[in-house]
Amino acid sequence: MEKLRIKLEKWVNGGFCLAHHDGHAVFVEGGIPGELVDISLYKTGKKEWFGTVSAVIESSEARIPSDCSVFMECGGCSYRHISYQDEIQIKTTLLEAMFPEWKGKLEIVTGPENEYRNNVQWQNNGKDIGYFAKNSHRVVNESQFVCKTVDKRLLWEGVPQEIKKSVAKQKSIQLRLSSKSVVNYERDQTEVNIFNTKLKVPERGFFQINRFLLQPWLEKIKFLLPDSAQILELFCGCGTIGISIREKIASLYGMESHEKSIRYARENAKINNALQFEYEVCDLYQKHLPKHTAKFPIWVVNPPRAGLSEGIVESASLFSPKQIVYSSCNPSTLKRDITKLEMIGYRLEYLGLFDFFPRTQHYEVLVSLKKINNSQT
Repeated sequence: MEKLRIKLEKWVNGGFCLAHHDGHAVFVEGGIPGELVDISLYKTGKKEWFGTVSAVIESSEARIPSDCSVFMECGGCSYRHISYQDEIQIKTTLLEAMFPEWKGKLEIVTGPENEYRNNVQWQNNGKDIGYFAKNSHRVVNESQFVCKTVDKRLLWEGVPQEIKKSVAKQKSIQLRLSSKSVVNYERDQTEVNIFNTKLKVPERGFFQINRFLLQPWLEKIKFLLPDSAQILELFCGCGTIGISIREKIASLYGMESHEKSIRYARENAKINNALQFEYEVCDLYQKHLPKHTAKFPIWVVNPPRAGLSEGIVESASLFSPKQIVYSSCNPSTLKRDITKLEMIGYRLEYLGLFDFFPRTQHYEVLVSLKKINNSQT
């Protein structure tokens, strides 16, 4: 790899520091703005280069010793060379840069910075088990013993022998906590107790990973909704959001593309006595929403990283729901979608940063938008 000595300028999205060299923007992992560092370049394009710090020549006062022996070798974390307080400030500043009118006004919700993950995906090459190294498919074997982001029950040495035997030949070993036990979530359902709610999640089914922030996130969604709400829940998965806050909801219609998740949502609704909830299998990236969903004045949406489709935004324009509560794990697509929604008459009334992914570049953003009446300015 090509080496380069460079001065780092500022934080940018993705856990990178930005620098410039010979007309190229250089995105650097493992550095801190103001530092002079040697980097190893791992990708060089016509305009943008990418590299990793290999030596710190002039260190920032903000730099701290990493608490992980494989930090910057393993591909999991971005910020273990700074304090968690500094990391939250970075994430806050980057989000405020996307929404400058919210500077100093957004809500920040954090929890414990370690052992928060309720699932893990270990890589298995037949010899080593662990996470992939940064920018490669080499397995970092030590990571299976030292990872600080996962619940200790998911570290490989603590996994029950029967689970180890069942996944021994899998290249990707996906484990999740289930009612205080560990399951292979490629094959087995997960059972979760949260917010006075019992939920079953199908094998391979999506579920939020931060076991500490799940309840505060649901509480905030519940707070943002009016009493006796009539809700259209898009990307509902196995029904987690609506069923968990069911006492605030008069009626709910959930939509999701995965047939098995919808079957589980219906079962979860029955288990939790949410008998007024209905669910439908629907590919939300292929078409406009069905006309029968127009009667729901409030939408709750929790899409994957791709965000909302053009069809959903056009349906919002056509059906004019009074309120849209939107949770996103990708601030860039969220910003794109909010811009589109504002153009059709919505106003952003709440913005919250929920740090679901401490020590990484990722975080969740929760927003509430309301339709502006024609009589309002």
